[in-house]
Amino acid sequence: MKKILLPILVLLASCQSSPPTNLGVVDGQLSKCPDKPNCVVSFDYGMSDQFLAPIESEEEPERIRQKIFGIVSKTSNAKIVEDKPDYIRAEYTSTLFRFVDDVEFLFTEAGKVHFRSASRLGHSDLGVNKDRIEAIRFKFHQNDY
Repeated sequence: MKKILLPILVLLASCQSSPPTNLGVVDGQLSKCPDKPNCVVSFDYGMSDQFLAPIESEEEPERIRQKIFGIVSKTSNAKIVEDKPDYIRAEYTSTLFRFVDDVEFLFTEAGKVHFRSASRLGHSDLGVNKDRIEAIRFKFHQNDY
């Protein structure tokens, strides 16, 4: 039993790895996704399967930011770890295995919310990051936050 338990504990501990070093805004953009299907981004880097259009609104930029902040902060498995006037980064932790996904939002004055949502580990996420962003988009446009 101990021989089985130790590798499982090591695996679970590794699921909470440190944030990647490529997070944040560089030259007005968020990082491109790695060549894995566990990431989506709103900048068109020529990887059509990972591209989702940014969230757009005609509301005031600060109102847009407040809405995104409200949606994320009210999500039970999300923790906002960086909060700047034009950028929010959150960590979403899965319930069962405690996998961590990094989700970033970049706010532009043109009423666009750019985002990047990526799993820290693994290859496939079974569409979790895409579904998360689409749920945030839906709540944003329904004023459900």
